[in-house]
Order: sequence, then structure tokens, then C-alpha cells
Amino acid sequence: MVKFKNTIIYLLLYVLVVSSISFPFTGNIILRMRDDLLVGQYILIQTQPLELMMLQLKMSIIIGIIAALPVLFYLAYKQVKERKLGHRLKISKLKLALWLISALALFTVGCAYSYYLMLPFVFQYLLQSAVDVGVANHWKVTEFINFAIMTTFVFGLVFELPLVMTILARSGIVPVEIFKRYRRHMYIVILIVAALVTSPDVITQIMVGVPLIIFYELSLFLLRFTVKPSRANVA
Repeated sequence: MVKFKNTIIYLLLYVLVVSSISFPFTGNIILRMRDDLLVGQYILIQTQPLELMMLQLKMSIIIGIIAALPVLFYLAYKQVKERKLGHRLKISKLKLALWLISALALFTVGCAYSYYLMLPFVFQYLLQSAVDVGVANHWKVTEFINFAIMTTFVFGLVFELPLVMTILARSGIVPVEIFKRYRRHMYIVILIVAALVTSPDVITQIMVGVPLIIFYELSLFLLRFTVKPSRANVA
């Protein structure tokens, strides 16, 4: 128990140190995100004296947490190895490594898709729509950055769908037929998530929600090749 507490303390200190080091660079990150994602007529503003500073603090903490993830993965692997959980669950080291690599790769691809393809298109549409009706684009810098980060993170998680669905189907926990039978329910969940991570307008929610639904269907298609027919047809 004492060892666990010490580990948590060291981990928090690690996050604090990385966050402190990264704080001076968050301004450059904001400028880079602005240049990457926004094209058109716009002005980024802050409406409160400490708004930008609090945003930079939040971003530095996020960077610290991300930097701590490899340490967390190592500690988790160490616990699995010490307690021989992999042997009990009949999970080989190779399979566990492949799952972790696949999860990281899919998350990275999802984030890249959102940041380099989806978000520039969404922002350009929103900016131009306002200009077309004679409305000036004065966006709060916090809302712009929060929207970009949250959407990128959500797409990273969504791209984990093939891996999650494959693991559930291959293990027999959730047969493929269940994913097919309740696809309409998943559509509703996806649209709710799209509404939570986007601005209130319906157009943006559709632009985010529809690709997620398409990716769910793509995951079902991939299950045909990754899951044996005998398990895929379990009732």
C-alpha cells in the first residue's frame, strides 16, 4: 500500500514537472493550431482577463498527462506480469503487445484524421457560412481550442471501435449479431456524443456524427475478416 502511494506521488510530480516545462510553449501550440485549422476571415478573442492563461494552464496539464501515459502503461504491464494476470486470462505477451500497438496506432490515426481532415473542413464551413450572411467571426480562443482538442480526442477513441469490437466478438462476450441487431441504438449514442462535443448547431453535429456512423459500419464489415464464422454467428 505504501509503495502504491509513493508511485502515485511520483507520478503526480512527474505530471507537474512536465506541465511546468510545457507551459511556456502552449502559446506556440495555440498559434500552430490556429494556422493549421483556420482559413478565412476570423478574429480569436478572450472575454476575461485570465481566460488565455487558464487555457494555457489546462493545455499544459493535458500535455503532462499525455507524457505520463507511457509510465502508466508500464506500471499496468508490471502489475499484470507480477500477478500473472495474463496467464490467468490466457493472454500471451505477444497478443497483449499487439493489442497495445494496435490501440495506439488506431488512436493516432483517428486523431490525425480529425485534426488534418475533419476539423479544417468543419471550421472552413462555419467561417464561410457566417461571412456569407454578413456576420463577423469573433471566436473565443478557449471555445476554439476546447472544441478542437475534444473533437480530436473523441475521433481518436472512435477509431478504437474495430479493436474493441474484435476483442469482444472473438472472446465471445458480444457476438457480432448483437452489434448488428443494436446498430440503431448505437446510432443514437453516436449522435448524442456528436451533440456533446460540438457546437449547438445541427449542421456541425451532422458533420461529426455521420462519419462516426460510417466508421461503425466499417467496423462491422471488418469483423467479417477478423472473427471466425463459428463465433460470429453465436446467438
